[in-house]
Amino acid sequence: MDVLEDTFFQHLTSACYETRQAFDHHVGMSQLRRQLLILLFETGEISHAAVQQHLAVDGATITRLVKQFESEGVLSRRLDPKDNRYMLVSLTVSGQQRVAELSAAHRHFQAQLLAGIPKEEQEMALRVLERLRTNVRALQDENQQQK
Repeated sequence: MDVLEDTFFQHLTSACYETRQAFDHHVGMSQLRRQLLILLFETGEISHAAVQQHLAVDGATITRLVKQFESEGVLSRRLDPKDNRYMLVSLTVSGQQRVAELSAAHRHFQAQLLAGIPKEEQEMALRVLERLRTNVRALQDENQQQK
């Protein structure tokens, strides 16, 4: 294997991991918790089952997260009036404010992360990442066709 390719892949993997960890620390919240809040912000009110499907997480985990956020006053739950077998979840005003704070924290973090990197280098890195994603999708398609 080419040493450059190996080093590139190791640095890419480490950069992704370290960036996610740093952002989790920066906002004081895990990625899954953020994803739940953003999903609720984008969809309004949604059932537990739909949350589970969107986030690809087991029902027990969703229930635990929802209960934690509910106890913090970030979201509310109610029975679905169309089918009382389902629980609907939505953000409270406090939850909407939390999402706005996360968005501001994300912009600040992003600015810090890109500080000192000229726009031209950012654009070049973006082209490389876009090509990598294209290659990943091609590999996935190839693997699907082989099955």
